Amino acid sequence: MKKVCAIAGTIMDPSNPRQSIKQLRTVGIEEIMFDFSLFVSAEGLLIDRYGEEPKFKPALAKKYYEKVIGQLTDFEFLPSIARLPFLNVMLSAKNKCYEYTDLNELILRINRDCIVACEEIGCKNIIIQPLFAGIERGKEWKVNRNFYLELASACRKKDTRLLLINQCQNHNGHFVRGVCSEGFEAAQWIDELNKEVAMERFGFCLDIGNCNLCGLNMQGMIKELSGRIQAVILTENDGRNMAKLLPFTSAYGRQSVLDWLSVIRGLRELSYDGYLILETVDTTVSFSPLLQPYLFPIYNALLDYFEMQISIEKDLKRYEHIALFGAGNMCRNYMKCYGEKYPPLFTCDNNSKLWNTEFEGLKVKSPEELRSLPENSGVIICNIFYREIEEQLRGMGIKNIGYFNDEYMPSFYFDRLKREEDDD
Repeated sequence: MKKVCAIAGTIMDPSNPRQSIKQLRTVGIEEIMFDFSLFVSAEGLLIDRYGEEPKFKPALAKKYYEKVIGQLTDFEFLPSIARLPFLNVMLSAKNKCYEYTDLNELILRINRDCIVACEEIGCKNIIIQPLFAGIERGKEWKVNRNFYLELASACRKKDTRLLLINQCQNHNGHFVRGVCSEGFEAAQWIDELNKEVAMERFGFCLDIGNCNLCGLNMQGMIKELSGRIQAVILTENDGRNMAKLLPFTSAYGRQSVLDWLSVIRGLRELSYDGYLILETVDTTVSFSPLLQPYLFPIYNALLDYFEMQISIEKDLKRYEHIALFGAGNMCRNYMKCYGEKYPPLFTCDNNSKLWNTEFEGLKVKSPEELRSLPENSGVIICNIFYREIEEQLRGMGIKNIGYFNDEYMPSFYFDRLKREEDDD
């Protein structure tokens, strides 16, 4: 899995990006998603508020772009995934000098230039935004089919992948489902486009925030899209207002209002192994620039957390033999969910009172027994004190360590153990 941090919101000034890039690199962020909206906006395509000239100045945009790319090159941090700018704008009376056909032609030209730029720096995955402004209802596929195929014709490399993305639209102050917001529809679009170009040129990027605004069943949508999903944008909102917040921070009643259970279960069922993109621009910019760098380690930890949750079963498949660490509620839930499919040799626990007893059909042993595990064995920690136990296992020379967490299991054992000394 590729863990990625969206560049928007972390590099706030494209004219001076070095410090932000260095900070991201220092905290261990593996990769960034390059965002062309840093250099061109929808509003910039139109006349400015004084009606004198367009705000979009290609020469200045190119200057900033080259500066950012130069710094990314210096830090060996060039992206493999990028997002093209969302340039659709609704024309108003003050923009009456424009026609939608002219505006869409300009959008197409800018997007084609961005694709060329991506291929020049070796960026293979490109998230493309659809056209919708000025398009009659029911004609979205006809117009965007031609738009997407035009973008595909700009690709010169066989391994360049164009990723459609689900949209929501603001209709009289309420967000409604937009282009590719239905899984079955998006799957049809991708399949039809790939058939047209006679290759696997198109894929999908799932924006979790847009799913939430549209009230979608995310687990169901992930299932409908199946292996077409190459990227997932992890972001949060309250379900009513457009925002890009840190996951788990839009909370009510001590829990997130976004259904992360559905997201993680869906991706786990899919054995997802693509891009995880963390996008938190609204959280980031709400902090003082003096405090923003302290958020970056949290972003890295969140990406690790999502990878662990999604990959639990994939990690279990890696080992020929498995032993568990922990003889409490989490071990019980492991046995309920995976005991038959991935049966452990035994479990162990630091509580010596449990040694040589049985728990959920498993022999409970001393951690020292882990030293004599056969080759290609993994130790799966079933205890909330992950860090302490991992440190203990590393000190014993054990390298193959995995994690089990029952927060997002398909089922949950509600008959919780009651012990005086219960360490999970």
